[in-house]
Amino acid sequence: MLRIVFGRCMLATMSIAAMLSTGAAEAQKPTIEPPTRPTIGLVLEGGGALGFAHIGVIDWMEAHHIPVDDVAGTSMGGLIGGLYASGNSPQEIETFVGGIDWSAVLSGQVPFPALSYRRKEDKLAFPNRLDFGLKHGFSFPNGLNSGSGVGMLLDREMLPYYDLKNFDDLPIPFRCVATDISTGTEHVFKDGSLAQAMRSTMSIPGMFAPVVHGDQVYSDGAAVNNLPVDVARGMGAKIVIAVYLDTGPVDKESFNSLVGVAGRNLSIMVSANELKSMKDANILLKADLSKFTSSEFEKSAQIIPQGVRVAEEHAAELEKYALNDAEWQAYVEQRDARRRTKIPVPQFVSVYGLEGAQRAEVANEFSKYVGKPIDSQKIDTTIADLQGTGTYSSISYNLIDENNQTGLLVRPRLTNYGPPFLNVGPTLASNDSNDIQLGLGGRATFFGLTGPGSEVRLDASVGQVAGVSGELYQPLIVGRRYFVAPRAYYSHTIDSFYSGSQELSQYTEKRNGFGFDLGYRFGSKAELRVGEDYQWYGETLRVGQPIEQVFHLTPFVSNVRFQYLGQDSVQVPTRGTEFLTKYIYSTQRPFGDGGYSQWDSRVAHFLPVGEKGIIFGTMSGGTSFGATNLGLAGFSLGGALRLSSYDRGELLGSDYFLGQTGYLYRLAKLNPVIGESIYAAGFYEIGKVWNGAPGTPTLPNDISGAVVVKTLLGPLYGGASIGDSDHRKWFFGLGRVF
Repeated sequence: MLRIVFGRCMLATMSIAAMLSTGAAEAQKPTIEPPTRPTIGLVLEGGGALGFAHIGVIDWMEAHHIPVDDVAGTSMGGLIGGLYASGNSPQEIETFVGGIDWSAVLSGQVPFPALSYRRKEDKLAFPNRLDFGLKHGFSFPNGLNSGSGVGMLLDREMLPYYDLKNFDDLPIPFRCVATDISTGTEHVFKDGSLAQAMRSTMSIPGMFAPVVHGDQVYSDGAAVNNLPVDVARGMGAKIVIAVYLDTGPVDKESFNSLVGVAGRNLSIMVSANELKSMKDANILLKADLSKFTSSEFEKSAQIIPQGVRVAEEHAAELEKYALNDAEWQAYVEQRDARRRTKIPVPQFVSVYGLEGAQRAEVANEFSKYVGKPIDSQKIDTTIADLQGTGTYSSISYNLIDENNQTGLLVRPRLTNYGPPFLNVGPTLASNDSNDIQLGLGGRATFFGLTGPGSEVRLDASVGQVAGVSGELYQPLIVGRRYFVAPRAYYSHTIDSFYSGSQELSQYTEKRNGFGFDLGYRFGSKAELRVGEDYQWYGETLRVGQPIEQVFHLTPFVSNVRFQYLGQDSVQVPTRGTEFLTKYIYSTQRPFGDGGYSQWDSRVAHFLPVGEKGIIFGTMSGGTSFGATNLGLAGFSLGGALRLSSYDRGELLGSDYFLGQTGYLYRLAKLNPVIGESIYAAGFYEIGKVWNGAPGTPTLPNDISGAVVVKTLLGPLYGGASIGDSDHRKWFFGLGRVF
């Protein structure tokens, strides 16, 4: 059942990319004369992570001098087969597979550091993977993963074969199978871009976006031919050795879930196209993989030996085709003679599929690589930076020969479901059964409405923190970092007053207004803003005792804000620093004459410890510069992850300080499709509030333990906290942890 199309393609896709050796475009070697012995074809089935067993089979065959004259595969089998056919040894493939960051590649997310500053802001506001588009009405991406990560791996490793005319010219002739979803028919790749062929065969529907080439749209080949024995026969193979990934008997308990039933139906459809192939193979190697699943990408070291084991079980059948030492040496020399090892230096840049300003933008970014040896890591960084703007779903690259020169060919693919883009996300937070904050927010972002580089951002949220807002981001000069940002907003928040730990009343705080900022963007990590607003600001009693007078102000508010985003992730950072500081001056103050100033700052730093640990520390503080009796306009502490053993907003005053330090340990990795990792966390918090209500503790502090899960919907956390003055709370939430 684990032969679900989803799992097999995924694994295939990654192993391929990771493994190819560096290479170069060399003159093709003359075609090798066919052997006088029966030609042998190796057929590799699709099956996600289970396909790692193919590496073990290949390793055993190499060690026992079993020649392979043709390779055919589907999905994961196509990827492993492509790596082998292009000249990689089993050891090279295994090493590369073991070095892949599977979670990062399969998640399909642009790394947080590569995002532009405004896209980083989007992730801070909505720390999840729920991205939608409004280009054709409300629409979804055509895959949870654009396949960009896989594509870059393939582009890099297959670059030496950029001018390959036919897959028969590889060290071992190769074919892979994809599904042409426009016609619903099988497509066998035998020429063209080797990287694109491999990317196509693993494009699991719903998981990876399909590959578009001209009028054809290709997805995973498992639906039409998951064990392509007939393809190997068509290549001329007289003896076919087929590797079947046996997942054992069906687990009937899985039928109790919708996902299980759907998965079983997919498995049945895939199995149907395998039955005839299994019968047509001369030697069928059924690798026992019943103890593994197709999504266990981190278990290559355990899965590969299963391929060795099944080959050993069929040693008598396989060794009939073994070559003696002299014949094997001649075979290897012929095979290696056709391996590419050099890459030409590009002399120009060619951008495919774009026009106008977008074409010029991409060409300009890649022009720095002209006249220099290919540096794949730097090219990958440039691609990530361009994708970080949100405009491009993927960018692939290759080399091309024109007018007796070799150039760098760049193929950007515009995001097809936007702009406009839509970010959405739920919020949930509680450390008291009577105070559960539940909300839903969304952000629509429109590009270029008032010129190149401009953005219109519309936000809306419902719940205890609710409101709507809009902002225009307009560069003062196109391509420069200075900007102006006019805005308008309406918001209301439900806040509470306490006496000790007893809630006395709830107030609704309303803050509406309009204004503008002048700003400067420091690259993709930092931004400085200076602005002026006119506000309608006030609070009204919602429930409980009237602790203070209600007020209504209409001040002018000046503000200065600087933010630096240097962490490596928005959900659970493992390294880096985040810093935010903001100063405001209001011409009016609650319950008093004149204006008042406030300054609020926060810094967080993260440091990896070993392979699984993270040490973190945060410090935040604010002052009202001597202004007191500000009510809800002051600073508050309490609530989950902000002195967790206290109620939300229980500590209220004119100035505050909060320090946190702790340790996170990764307990497990999740399937990258639904999440990333599970962490155990322990942390200590200490704070202080000045000019608070009577009974405010002098130095409140607590110690907490929690579990944090990085999921598709965002970080989910839950735990318990024990503090001073007999404060004890459990807490849970969905949303930003740091």
